[in-house]
Amino acid sequence: MLDDRQIVRFNPWWVSAGWEADDPHLRRLETQPARLPAPQVEEIDLERPAVHVLRGPRQVGKSTDLKLIARRALRGGAPPRRVVYLSLDLLEGQPPSALVGTVERALELAAGGEGRRLILLDEVTSAGRWQVAVKTLWDDGLVDRDVVVCTGSSAIDLAEGAAERLPGRRGGGRDFLVLPQGFAAFARATDGAVPPGLGLGVADLLSPDGQAALRDAQVHLPALRRALERYLRFGGLPAAVAEAAGGRAEPSEEVRRVLWDSLVREAGRRGASAPALQALLERVLGSLGSKLSWSRLGREMDVPLGRGGRAGGGGDPRTVQSYVELLAANYFALVLYFWKQDSGGSDRPKDKKVYFGDPLLATIVADRVGQARDPHADVENAVALALYRRYEPAERSAESFAAPERLHVWGTRRGGEVDFVCGPRGGIEAVEVADRATVDRRKATAPGRALPGRPAVVATRNELEFGSTANLIPAALLLWGLSG
Repeated sequence: MLDDRQIVRFNPWWVSAGWEADDPHLRRLETQPARLPAPQVEEIDLERPAVHVLRGPRQVGKSTDLKLIARRALRGGAPPRRVVYLSLDLLEGQPPSALVGTVERALELAAGGEGRRLILLDEVTSAGRWQVAVKTLWDDGLVDRDVVVCTGSSAIDLAEGAAERLPGRRGGGRDFLVLPQGFAAFARATDGAVPPGLGLGVADLLSPDGQAALRDAQVHLPALRRALERYLRFGGLPAAVAEAAGGRAEPSEEVRRVLWDSLVREAGRRGASAPALQALLERVLGSLGSKLSWSRLGREMDVPLGRGGRAGGGGDPRTVQSYVELLAANYFALVLYFWKQDSGGSDRPKDKKVYFGDPLLATIVADRVGQARDPHADVENAVALALYRRYEPAERSAESFAAPERLHVWGTRRGGEVDFVCGPRGGIEAVEVADRATVDRRKATAPGRALPGRPAVVATRNELEFGSTANLIPAALLLWGLSG
């Protein structure tokens, strides 16, 4: 467990009113060229006892969010010793009793009198069986009158903890997914003249008001195209966005290394090897936007897949699947299955598509293996991420990167496909990506023919047209319209 010195160091507001100026998270935030949106900081209810969970990849800003929540509480009049923050990375591999003992000791040291406390548990999944510890603290009456906010980087642990082990012990607790910044936020950070995104789904973008808003925003299309080119290199991690906003041409080696090291660390905790991960991601990059099967990926692997695979193109499909799902559980990959038309869900046995969880990871993999990138596939990847944010239900989004509920690929009866179908069975909407110099007019009508009567758009390079057979929206403008 953490010792007294560490606990006190994590809570500088107990002894210093000027703690904000010295806090490393807030200090870095103040030096960023652009302030990025963090709605979860304001949305968490600080009055109602509950256990909230912030999930998302490492380096996405969750620790900074907790410091902003602490600042919000203190500025709102909370007594300093009623706010407790603990960074739990140091408890990795320790039993639940270590987390329970650490929280108990922190509350003793705080000794802040009566009233509701705000308890911030950063990277709680580092502690073994953290959900058992939180359940014990709640059941024993130590935190059941407090607001507890947990963060973690793995949906494997967090999904188990929030959904299975804390029934009835979360009060009004909510789950929040903290992902890298979307395209509209990136565009505004790098060009202050770009207006906020619309935050609309496909049907709303095709409404009269949506069409008018897109036409009005067409004046920003050159800026949005420039931003998209940079977004596809930098991605949305705060450190990378800060570099892009600061004028760098490419993400720095430091930013790349932080993301890659985070991936290797999370995978290594579950027995996956770095060479196998790189080989797998190389195959994902080479097949980006194309159908994949676990068996095909296994055949193409030329390094052993950790403890369960074989070299020389003979990887076990089940091991390959477990690797990809591990990446998805840690928000490094997004897996989309084909829509199963007779059930309204995903067709798990069929081929699927695998996308990168953030464009920066594609940049890193391409550079590490010396592989050229396909600009069309990169745009399709960005559209997949934007649609996931827009359509996946909030209560599912933090744990469904491996199999989204409301984002799929549509397979036609003649063997063709529509890149994306979004939404529930009774209200699906379609998106096809055709970001090329010229539009194939017959392909542009394919979504409408495959899904007659349903809202459908085609993401183009330049064309903005609305009609009875096809709706064309430039990809950069579509991404801006989807982002909010």
